[in-house]
This record gives sequence, C-alpha cells and structure tokens, in this order.
Amino acid sequence: MANVDAIPGYLSGTFPSLPIEIKDYVYEILKQNSDEITSLEEVLDAVGEHLQASVENLCDLGTKNACQQLLKLLHGDNLPKVVKQHEATTKRLEQTVDMAAENQNFDALSSIWKVQSRDTPTTVDKKKLAKAEDKAAAKAETRAAAEGASADQNRKRKAKNEPSATASQAPIKESGARNANAKDIKLESVDISIGTKQLLSCADITMAYGRRYGLVGRNGIGKTTLLKMISSKQLKIPSGISMLSVEQEVEGDDTKVLDAVLASDTKRQTFLDREKTLQSRLNKENLSDAEKNKWNDELSKLYTEMEALQLDKGPAIASSLLYGLGFTPDEQKRPTKEFSGGWRMRVALARALFVKPDLLLLDEPTNMLDMRAVYWLEGHLQGWEGTILTVSHDRKFLNEICTDIVHLHTRRLDHYKGNYDQFEKTMKEKLTQQQREYDAQQALRQHTQEFIDKFRYNAKRAPMVQSRIKMLEKLPVLLPVELESDIHFKFPECEILNNPVLQLDDASFQYTKDSPYLFRKLNLGTHANSRICIVGENGAGKTTLLKLLLGDLEPSVGLRNVNRRIRIAYFTQHHVDQLDMETSAIEVLMKNHPNKSQEDYRAALGRFGLAGDMALQSVETLSGGQKSRLAFANLAMMNPNYLILDEPTNHLDVETVEALGKALNTFNGGVVLVSHDEQLIELVCKELWVVKDRMVTTLEGGLEEYRKQVYKQLQLSN
Repeated sequence: MANVDAIPGYLSGTFPSLPIEIKDYVYEILKQNSDEITSLEEVLDAVGEHLQASVENLCDLGTKNACQQLLKLLHGDNLPKVVKQHEATTKRLEQTVDMAAENQNFDALSSIWKVQSRDTPTTVDKKKLAKAEDKAAAKAETRAAAEGASADQNRKRKAKNEPSATASQAPIKESGARNANAKDIKLESVDISIGTKQLLSCADITMAYGRRYGLVGRNGIGKTTLLKMISSKQLKIPSGISMLSVEQEVEGDDTKVLDAVLASDTKRQTFLDREKTLQSRLNKENLSDAEKNKWNDELSKLYTEMEALQLDKGPAIASSLLYGLGFTPDEQKRPTKEFSGGWRMRVALARALFVKPDLLLLDEPTNMLDMRAVYWLEGHLQGWEGTILTVSHDRKFLNEICTDIVHLHTRRLDHYKGNYDQFEKTMKEKLTQQQREYDAQQALRQHTQEFIDKFRYNAKRAPMVQSRIKMLEKLPVLLPVELESDIHFKFPECEILNNPVLQLDDASFQYTKDSPYLFRKLNLGTHANSRICIVGENGAGKTTLLKLLLGDLEPSVGLRNVNRRIRIAYFTQHHVDQLDMETSAIEVLMKNHPNKSQEDYRAALGRFGLAGDMALQSVETLSGGQKSRLAFANLAMMNPNYLILDEPTNHLDVETVEALGKALNTFNGGVVLVSHDEQLIELVCKELWVVKDRMVTTLEGGLEEYRKQVYKQLQLSN
C-alpha cells in the first residue's frame, strides 16, 4: 500500500544528518512526479545523487536500498505496469497521425528552456534548496577526496564481522582472435568491493607483455586488494599465462635457503625426480641387459632434455639471485627457520625471480630490503622479459623500473606511459587541460543560455534561438576535475633543548660476553635540531644503534649521555603489530593518552589524515598506510622533542612519504631515522651516518656519495 506522506519520516529516521531542505526536496519531487517515477532507476535518477551527496559515507548499495524503500512508499505494491519490449503488441490507430506535425511538436518539447511553467506548483523553498545543494556539493567533494579510506587489509579478516573482497569482470574472449603465443592481458569492466565499499567500478586493465607497470594511488584506495584479486584468480587472466605473486614469506623450516629457491621451479623438480627414479631402477640388482639398456636410453634422453633447458645452471642462477638480495654463500646453506620474517620474504622474492613467470605481481617489494638490495633489484627487473605489476611507495624504484603507471583513484584506473616522474607531469598537464576545457564549455553554455533567455519570445530571433538550443543539446558532457586532497602531516611544537642532546662516548656493544662486539668505540653526538639519516646493509646493526641511542640497550663499554629534559618518540618497523586490532583508532589514543577530550584525540588523528569516520573504524579495517598514520598520531600525542624513526615509510604511498618529509622538516625538535627511501632521505637528511664493519661514520657528500659507493660495490660483485 502506498504511503507517500511517510517519506519524510523514513528519511529522518534513516538519515538523521540529512539537511531538512534536502529531505523536503526529495519528498516534493517524489510526490509531485509520482506518475512519472515508476521504477528504481527513475527514483535513483530523481533523488539518488542528492542523497549520496548529502549523507556522509553513503555507498552506492546504501543509496540503492534507500531508493528501493522510497519507491515502495511511493507506490506500495501497485506499481504502474510497464510493457517490456518483448511484450509489445501492435494496435490499430484510432485516427490519422500527421507525422510532420508530430515532429514539430517533438521539437517544441525537446528543449527544457521552452517550458514556461509547471502544471503542478512546487512547495520547495528555492533559496533553501540552493543552500542545501551547496552544502551537498561541499560534502560530495570531501567524500570523493576520502574515497576508499578503509579498503584493503593487510591481515586475514575475522569471519565474524569482517567482509571479504569480491570481484567481477567481463568474460575473457580467448578463441579466434587470440593466438596461443599471445601473452597480453586485458581485463574489462572490473568491479571490486569489500562489503558495501566499492573500490573499482567498471574499470579496464590492459597489460602488454614485457611492460613493467607501477600501480599507484592513495593509502587505503585498494591497490593491494586489486593485486590479491588477480593473484587469487578471482579476476581471471587468460589461460596459458603463468603468474606468481610475492605476498607471503617462505615458511621457516629445515629446508636450506638455496634449496627453497630451487624447489620453486616445479618443471626442474619434475626432471630431477625422474632422474632419481631412473637412477634407482638402474641400481637394482639382477637387472637384465634389456632392462639396463632401456633405463640407460631413457636416462640419456632425459639428460639431453635437461641440457637443452640448461637445468644444470639452476643452482648458480638461484645462488646469484640470493646473493643480490643480500644472502652470503654461507647463509644460503642455512635452514630458512634461522631467518627472520623479513629475510624469509627475500627468499620468497628470490623464488619468484627464479621461476620467471609471465606475470609477476609485487606488493611493496622494497620494504624489507636495504639500499644495496634495492639497487640490485632495480637492475635485475630492468632486464625482465615478462610483465610486472608492482605496488610501491618508493619513487626512485618506480622511476627506475616502470615503463607504465596505472593510477587508481575514484574507483577507476587511468593508464600513463613512462615512469613515475613522467606520470606526475603528464597527469598535471591532463588535469590542467581538462579544467580549461570544462571552464570554456561552462562559459559557452552560460553565454548561449543568456542569449536563449533574452530572445526566447522574439519571433525574429526564433531560428537563432532554436539553433542555439540544438547546439547546447549536442555539446558533450564535460565533468569538472576531481582533485585528490592534499596530504598534510604536522608534529606539535615542542620545547627546544640545549646542546648536546644525545651522545655516545667511546661506546662499544656486545649482546653477551662471549659474542663478538657489534660496535667498537663509537663517538656520536646529536643536537636539538639534528636531521640524521642512518644507512647500511641489513644486519649491519642499524636498529641496534637506535636502541643504544634510545637507552633500550646499554653500552657494554663507554657511556650514553642524554639531556634530562629529552622526550623521545620511537617509531619501529613493526608498529602495526603493536596496535590493538580490535579497537578503533580513537580508542588507541584514549588508552595510551587518557584524560584528554574527544576533540584532542580527533585533532591528533586529523593532523595525520585520519579524519571523520576513520577515527571510529576498527584498526584491523585500516590499510597499512592508515595504520602507520595512527602510529604517528599516537607518537605525536606524547609531545616529543626528539623523534627516532626506524623505516617509517614502509606502508606509506608516495604522496604521504612527501608529506612526512615536510612534517619532519618543520618539526622544531631533533630527528634520527633509519630509512632506505631516497625520497625521504633527500627531503630530510642533513647528516648521513653509515653503519659498516662495526663502525659508524659520517659520510661527506651525503646520499649521492653513498649511492656511488653502493653501485661500485655492485659492479665489483657482478
């Protein structure tokens, strides 16, 4: 049963924040046009956009459900019957129709500017409506900037409440035009959602074989989720294309590191198993000559095939890959269980490089690597024969390896030729041109409309008016530029300390009395406004040095001297593991910094880009980058005057790394950081410490000099 007058009550109850002007507008539009609005699509067209623009975080599915309920209130179960196309029947005309006259009538009705009055008067206050629409437009801009804020997740979702990602696409056409050797990938009309949150809508993905694609976009927008949808085959790629994704570390067991890499080549392993079987048969006693000849012939053929495939070079190739990623020859012989998760992730990367799939998927491959390993990986991937799709926050890495950039934003994918720097330049030019064209068309529309309004009733100008009306109707619809919001980080002002702030005097360190010294006779000093970056190979002792500066470890010999008024905030590589995944972002701050107001907590989160509903989301639903922002907000609430950061960029996107660098530069305290991210080092570093051979040295020439030394070392090792 229809109940039109219940619409305002339904809107107030379902959307308490909906402005009263929009509520009245929706009610009047539906009530006055109930005869014409008879389907869900028509309700969506009439009021859906106003609802979605006026209610924060109202997704497409939520809008659709609300419009379905509005349709039910409008018509109940007595919807006007719509004749479907296949049900149409012929009917004799009741009178003669003059087609020329009908065409004139159609032309007269085709323009909205010729409508002089409405049959039904409206009761909507136009001034209030205009004000409400301005509010809705502002909210729409804010919502678009925050689109995708809580998308992909880095941990397994809990079955009780956590929605899983789903994907759909247009069917792949593999017959006919596609030949068996083609390895290009084209996925069309891709939709990806997590629960009611849509990450991609009708997007196309095209990857030409041999090209290297960098997938970029803001934290939480869905980059990792897209990779997972491809690697899990929820998005189908053409058959015959081999694919491998580096997502999880190799399991730690008794398998030697080198053997773990060799075992990843299943084809090679099949040949080796066959060889072992034939050798076993030949070693049996009492074999007849015929049997010996048979097994020897098969073994000979097998060796010929293995030689043609150069399988004998497998161990040397695998060892070379591991060495490039930082494993010494002795470490390659050790069991994988003796290595940390970061090092086992390197083993997983080496396995992928050894197998050489047609499509290699990489999610932040540089996170666990030192600068030497990153440089080696860049060089190796530059000669990659297959297709690569990688997510990375490392601008230099994207510049070095990428031939193309795929930009994920506002539920769409845009493709750009070139590396990251070229993408940035091209995108800015594209947006500038798009805005210029939009502004020009809007000016043309306004000028033309003014002419139409002025001479609409002038008989002499009627042909010109009609011409301009038709011209307006033919103009393409241009959309205004949707700019992503700027990212700003801000650390609070702090007390400036007197120098020296933090010193190690003749400090040596060993973990136990029987273990070798990790450092000998360190003499290091930092000042109130220091900007020090620490670099060195993994395992050289960078994190241990930070712990000595922090006071978490005491020098075995020598002294640590510290200003008694220092307040150090420490950011670790494993900050995500230290957060309570069950609580919300604001609850994390409440627990760690009690007796503050809600405004204080929200302000702290807002200074690191966690505004609005993100403050109330469970930590587990935040992306890796958003968790990093939460960790920074947590540190900032300590009001520190000294920051010690260990690999702070691992989960941040390129723009956020830049925002962090700017925030560290404006911070009026001191900064000491360990990082392999060259963008951050170049933004922040005023002093470079190199950890090597149980010593810490200040390198004159900074990052550029260190880069030269590492490249020289790589050339010598090759």
